[in-house]
Amino acid sequence: MVYYIRFLQPPRVTRSRKDGNHALLSTLLTITTDLGDAFYPGDSCVHSAIFNGTAMRSLGMARWMPGMRVMKIEAKVPLDLLRLRARFLFTCNELFEIDPLQIERLPNIISAWTEEFSHLDDLDSDTTVRRFRVLDGRVLEICEENGDSMARHIWDGGVVLAAWLMDWTESGQHRDLPFTVLELGTGCGTVGLAFGMCSDCRLLLTDVDDDALKYARHNAHRSRATLNCVWECLALDWSEPDRLKLDRPLDFIVASECIYNPDSIPGLVRTMSSLVRQSNGLKEGSPPPQILVSTKVRHSSEAAFFDLMRESNYDAKQHVSVPVPDQYRESTGQDLEVVHIYIFEKQIESVSSWE
Repeated sequence: MVYYIRFLQPPRVTRSRKDGNHALLSTLLTITTDLGDAFYPGDSCVHSAIFNGTAMRSLGMARWMPGMRVMKIEAKVPLDLLRLRARFLFTCNELFEIDPLQIERLPNIISAWTEEFSHLDDLDSDTTVRRFRVLDGRVLEICEENGDSMARHIWDGGVVLAAWLMDWTESGQHRDLPFTVLELGTGCGTVGLAFGMCSDCRLLLTDVDDDALKYARHNAHRSRATLNCVWECLALDWSEPDRLKLDRPLDFIVASECIYNPDSIPGLVRTMSSLVRQSNGLKEGSPPPQILVSTKVRHSSEAAFFDLMRESNYDAKQHVSVPVPDQYRESTGQDLEVVHIYIFEKQIESVSSWE
């Protein structure tokens, strides 16, 4: 199980009246799952640091113990470190390394960064930044909301699929470049932007949630120097899939952690079919788009998605199971959690009630 350092009260910096050389950093944080339904069961050191773009300075360490739900962090910050653009980091990595976006090295606990700030008043209280380093050294930055909206958080299935895409595109098991990729339910844009980092593509990020699209657009802007693609954010309601008109064929349709709600599954499958139909009609003889789906099974009702895909003549050409890191699984007695990645392709055309 992957855990995330999350801010319950965002980091604040106040000037000390007693110490003219330091300010006081304070925050309340927790270590929890992507959905916030379980707390980290082990013990770990949480390190605080400030990073000014070139140098990292440790600010101290606090210990998370089994049974904890909240941790208070207080640290002195030298005022001279606050005169330059900087950001705070809270991590369980004692070397302050950026979290690797690699299947074999995904950390058990994902670090939390603040946005960069140049004045204390600029310290953003609404967001957390996740930073992931890919094999070639580039960094994918994903800004997510501190609130309770699941649409504007990163999820395990998205992180794992993003890491898997790095290996998959390197292996050459995909179609020739450049791609046209459309992501459904993009949320913060984690998977789509990872696709844009590791391949030459045109990227369409879609979601029904306007605020989620704002985060996706913001993350695409902040990652533009590391992307190999042109991108666009578009509103797409799965109850009205035909309102989105494609202007070129798609190579890939991507959906990560989109099947947890059984009520939305029929609309999702109809949307996929609408996009496949449009894509096929734009270029006769071209292969239909491949559909990449990732999910960490949370409910048995998710099986309805696979039933509808079969009824709509989609064949799962590839299925990969990726175990999620969990060093405390044996002591907690939890089952091994797995993110499932599927690649579907459309088979012979036929009339289906779901299309």
